[in-house]
Amino acid sequence: MKIIDTSVQDFSTVISNNIIYADKTRHVWELTKTASAYFLSRPRRFGKSLLLSTIAELFKGSSDPLQDPQGLFKNLWISGKEANYNFTDTYPIINLSMSVANDTSESVSIFLKSKLQDIAYTYGISLTDSLPGVMFNDLILTLKRKYNKKIVLLIDEYDDPVNSVIGDPHLAEKNAMVLKGFYAILKEHQINFRFVLLTGVTRYFLLWGSGVLNHLTDLTMKDKYADICGFTYEEFDKCFSDRFQITMEEFKEKGYLDKNCGVSELRQKIFNKYDGYSWNGKTRVLNPYSLLNAFMDQSLQNYWVSLEPSKQILNAIMSKDPLGLTADKMIDLPEDSLDMASTISSITPISSLFQTGYLTIDKITIDEDDIYYTFKTPNKEVDSAFRKEFSKCLFNFLNINRHKQQTDLINAIITEDSNKLSKLIDSFFGAIPAALHISKEAYYHSVFFAYLEGLTKLKALPEIPGADGTPDILCVIDTDLYVIIELKYKNDLELNPMANDQKAKTTMRKLAISALEAIDAKNYLRPYLAKAKKILRLGLGVYGRGRTEAILENEEQAKARAKLNA
Repeated sequence: MKIIDTSVQDFSTVISNNIIYADKTRHVWELTKTASAYFLSRPRRFGKSLLLSTIAELFKGSSDPLQDPQGLFKNLWISGKEANYNFTDTYPIINLSMSVANDTSESVSIFLKSKLQDIAYTYGISLTDSLPGVMFNDLILTLKRKYNKKIVLLIDEYDDPVNSVIGDPHLAEKNAMVLKGFYAILKEHQINFRFVLLTGVTRYFLLWGSGVLNHLTDLTMKDKYADICGFTYEEFDKCFSDRFQITMEEFKEKGYLDKNCGVSELRQKIFNKYDGYSWNGKTRVLNPYSLLNAFMDQSLQNYWVSLEPSKQILNAIMSKDPLGLTADKMIDLPEDSLDMASTISSITPISSLFQTGYLTIDKITIDEDDIYYTFKTPNKEVDSAFRKEFSKCLFNFLNINRHKQQTDLINAIITEDSNKLSKLIDSFFGAIPAALHISKEAYYHSVFFAYLEGLTKLKALPEIPGADGTPDILCVIDTDLYVIIELKYKNDLELNPMANDQKAKTTMRKLAISALEAIDAKNYLRPYLAKAKKILRLGLGVYGRGRTEAILENEEQAKARAKLNA
């Protein structure tokens, strides 16, 4: 049984110490066959560092004729006949990791100079202390002359000095300018490079739109490399199957699985929690950091989303405009929705959350020459964090006291006060700026679900499969009071609620009753009859720019309504 160690990102250490490794050397071989310059975006802790370490080890080669030239690669794909790789071919390597805490642009410059001096010392080269870009230029030329060979350049987390201070756009811009000066020499040295790969999270306009890095081929969404990081299903079984039995027993003890579940249920449980990442809408991979931790701890915790840098990026993006991230805004977006922003302060939320791993591609639709993307959260781990942060930012954005709203809403439900409930929900939708309202039922459904999810003393579940269909929302209070919620929306252009308020109220009431009738017609209550002490129906009629009427019914009231309609 191989060792699990999430702290090791060095290929040599991984292989030498029999640590779990998903063999990505076929991808490495494909990339390194030619003298090319690439960029790859993947979320944090997704295997980028290990990928670069693998490439670095490959280019070190074997210069000792007494050693097996295949070295650490002996049992991996690249050592086979198809690759026919020459393991004795060696190159000087500049391997930089930009992942470091950078509070100021001055500290970024100091860090860069220190890293370059370290690399120069390794090769017995002396560099004159100067600007980082000048030192970088001198290092490349000196290595080229000394070894009479082209250089391999590997830069990990190339954008970390920007992302680490993303909550301060002014400082982030200053750090980006330092990086711009540093990376500016890469294009002029293309002839001196054997191979170049930069990894990171985000493409920033200051570095790409200005022409500094636009010569790099972006691998991020290439079909061929969709699984270059992360565990595929095949790799998952190959690397972890010998742990399935013991993990299954532990999961049963901890309540993650029922006592009669087998390996298929174990796999599905893990897939639901950590799977779902896709960069082409077809190939899906599991989060390697969370997966390794889950098997190491024999637990299903939220590992990746608890990483502090990821949380900072999520908050920085969402706090600007949470309403730009409702579910209806993630469907069939044009290709330019993924374009980089002109400034760091104008980063588009969906593009950034896709690159940072909080959203993934659900599907890609091609209509003649146009490409459209639909996004979603990849799995339960990410979905939980995404919705929690979304709800918190939403209440702050609308300047609503979440604690008071929660107390009032739960009290209105428990006392079955439809009038009070209508006023609360109406006030919430009314707090949304008029320009941000979208005349779609999916929009109001998304926003209302976020509203409920932000109220921590109740549990809101979206679109839970019922007996004969899927109710919009299931809300649980104190574990035994279930509220089945259905929302109906109408935007009647001929009806002006300011001019004809009574007609608007009549319309909203009809919508609310129609929602209640849908709950009954589709038998949404049946799956919960044995679980709940009490079940309520909530019909929401939403009209125009969020005007709302809520009708809350218990079983007796529902029967009376049905009898009246009959």
